[in-house]
Amino acid sequence: MQIIQGNSLLSRMRMVGVLTIHVRDAKTNRVLRTIVKRNTITFAAGDIVRALLSQRATDDTAAELQLGSMRFGTSATSPTRYDTDLLGEVSTVRRELSDAKKVNGVTGELSLRATIEATAGNGNTYREAGLFTKGVSWNGAVAGSLQCFARQVHAAIEKTGSIALEYNWTLQFTV
Repeated sequence: MQIIQGNSLLSRMRMVGVLTIHVRDAKTNRVLRTIVKRNTITFAAGDIVRALLSQRATDDTAAELQLGSMRFGTSATSPTRYDTDLLGEVSTVRRELSDAKKVNGVTGELSLRATIEATAGNGNTYREAGLFTKGVSWNGAVAGSLQCFARQVHAAIEKTGSIALEYNWTLQFTV
């Protein structure tokens, strides 16, 4: 048995991800514009993964720590690993992720998708997106233990009824 000293495998593991946004014509569904950004994983994400793996009685339950929603906002403030929330959230366009998860066993990727339909969130200029856990009382409202897993800002998108926004967030663990 080999004992790893110094940097353990877990301390060398990194989470990386890419946020891709497709701006689609509401009538034809044709992609009008695509924005691709590497995302910023928050410090809370490491704690979330640790708690899910350890399953200690003192940690939140696995259901509370599951990725539960993708949220969108208007702030252009650069993301940091210390972020705990969006800075300009448009709460009317939160999207639950319970049925949107897809794990690719070959690449080890987790892909999440959420759409802001043509009829939703109009009149806002979107500039940020975030992934959040379910929290204690997941029902679409902000729960006390809700945690920000990742946050990213992107080029401004003025939302009107003529477009729909499709957000695709891909996460991968690497060493």
